[in-house]
Amino acid sequence: GGAWGWLERAGAQDGEEGKRKLGAMAEMMQTMKELAEEAVVPKDVKQLRACLKCHMVKHIKQFEKDGCENCGENFEREACEDYCSVNFTGVAAIMYPDDSWVARWLRKQNLKPGCYALEVYGQSPVDD
Repeated sequence: GGAWGWLERAGAQDGEEGKRKLGAMAEMMQTMKELAEEAVVPKDVKQLRACLKCHMVKHIKQFEKDGCENCGENFEREACEDYCSVNFTGVAAIMYPDDSWVARWLRKQNLKPGCYALEVYGQSPVDD
């Protein structure tokens, strides 16, 4: 019953093959749920910033607390101003980068699940 009832009914209709398919589908859905839970999403719609390197979009406090999950940068308040921009356009939510055509199109398939700016304006400081 419940939200998974249709999946159980589908598995019951095909006997052993249906049970195998049901198990595989349940495993896939669990994996997708775990990936979605790992996604980095903005906690608020105000004070958003985009990483100048990978374009991940998060609230400024998230960047200050966690840095950038893709770039490995840890930001203090001042560094956040150097490595992030308030000037960006568009946002794509990419929850399954490995399987997403949008992630491939944006060349973000190797990054963490999360929200990404389509374009970011600004320059990151040159590494010494």
